This record gives sequence, C-alpha cells and structure tokens, in this order.
Amino acid sequence: MLIASLGGLLWWLPRPALPAACCVSATSFGVGRLLIWEQFAVGLQVGHARSVGQWDARHALRWHAADLADGLSLLQPWGIVRLHERIQAQAWLPLLLNDRRSAGESQLAGGLGDVGLGARFELLAIGQYAWVPAVAVTVAALGPTGRRVEQTRPPLFAGTTGRGTWGGSLALETEVAFLPWFVRLDASLSGFLPFERPDSGQRQQYGPLGRLMLSSGRELVPDTWVLALALLGEWEGRLRLDGEAVARSQAYLTTLSLALSWHVDQHWTAIATLANSIWPRGGGMNRDARLGLTLGVRYGYF
Repeated sequence: MLIASLGGLLWWLPRPALPAACCVSATSFGVGRLLIWEQFAVGLQVGHARSVGQWDARHALRWHAADLADGLSLLQPWGIVRLHERIQAQAWLPLLLNDRRSAGESQLAGGLGDVGLGARFELLAIGQYAWVPAVAVTVAALGPTGRRVEQTRPPLFAGTTGRGTWGGSLALETEVAFLPWFVRLDASLSGFLPFERPDSGQRQQYGPLGRLMLSSGRELVPDTWVLALALLGEWEGRLRLDGEAVARSQAYLTTLSLALSWHVDQHWTAIATLANSIWPRGGGMNRDARLGLTLGVRYGYF
C-alpha cells in the first residue's frame, strides 16, 4: 500500500534533465534498465560457470571429487522497450547447456530455459530530487519452458534447464547516484505454481524465493568505464510434495560479483561479470557453489 500510494503521488510529477549519474548502473548487472533518453535496448549475454562443490544442509562446502565435473553455459538474448515515460517492458530468453562427467559417465545436454516477461514502473527517477533515492517496481512472470530434473535423462540429468512451471515475482529497486559513485538496493519475492511430477504422480511446489542484492560502483573514466561490486543473497522456502513440506529442503546462497562496463559509444556497451558463490564460508545451503564469467553486449536506441 505504501508503494502504491507513493506511486500515485509521484507518477505525474515533472522530470528535470538528469546528469550522467543516471547512466553508471544501468548496465552493470543483469538485463538492467533503459537510460532516460532511450526508447529501447537489446542485448546478448554469454556465460559459463563451473560447479566446484555443493553447500550441504549443514552449510558446509563439499568439494567435488576429482572425477566429477559440472559446467553450465548460457546464451541469453534480451530486450527492453519504453511504453511510457515511466513504464518499461522487458523480456529475456535463456538457452542453457550442461556438461557433466562423473564416474566414467559423461553427458552434454541443454535447451530452452524459463522465458521471462516483465514490466518496470519508475516511481522516482534518479536525480529527480537531490539525495532522494530513485524508486522503481518491477513485476515479472516466468513461463514453464525449462525442463526439470525428473524430465531429463539419467544418469547425470544434464538436460535440466529450469523450473518448468509458471512463476511470478515482485521487485523493489532503489538507487542513489552521486558522481562518480552509485549505490543500489534490489529486493524481490518470487512464487511458483504447483505441478504434477510425471515420474511419481505427486503434486510438487517450489518454495517462495526471496532475493536481496546490494551493489555499488563508480566511473573509472567519465562516461566510459564503470566498475561495480554486488552482494546477492537468495533464500528459498521448503519444497512441498502433495501439500506436505519436505524436511531440510530449504536453501540459500550468497553470491559475490564484480562487473566492468565499457561504454563504447552512445549506443553500445560491453560488460564482463565475474561471479563467485564459494565464499564466504557458510554462504550456502543445498545449492551448488560456482565460479562463473559472463560477457555481454548492449545496444540502446534513441
């Protein structure tokens, strides 16, 4: 209710011309957002991550044995289009490839992940009022286009590409920019519809998923290079089978990421992101510990 009231009061307030502070975080992590003068943006992300171990139910990191290898590659096109001065539509289409090896067995498989569609509502723009954080709300939906573990082939189930069920999320984004720095806080909550497992006939539902990310960065070279650091925490509730919660099935993960953006010109941006979920100690539960690199390119039209 507070967010809705704030939006009603601020939606139609005039927006002054903004300084370059509006630009430093727009492309640092993930799909991002449009710059204030852009009408649409398209991009491509290419990444690869290696699983080096797994956080168990007691928050201990169990390193993989020497004969076990697990890699995940990503190819994800995405797009954002401006529908209104304060409304942006987003879409992304992940393509995933798993390569796994264990005990003399190897498997290479992948496919389409869970496609997403969202709408971002900007309540307060960056720099609209001095030292007042920007505020935006994003509503998104996930389609059941990915494959779950039980829908893939043994023995290594490398064809797993997503949750394979309908999902939705609500996110709150706040940000303040004071050249050459920016600080941003993102919080989201996702929920998933239940589905019937084809192998057991049980009705399964993933637990609610909460995310909180704090990021900060600065321009190294004005309007050209931006270096940013992000700390992401994810918490997922217990899995439910036929309405009953599965004991010790809850999960959490901490990921530390470093991103470098290069604004080649007014339209093109290149981004490189290093992500690590093996540190800090005790930073996960029931999740893989990974090291990954993602490269991206972005084109913004105005």
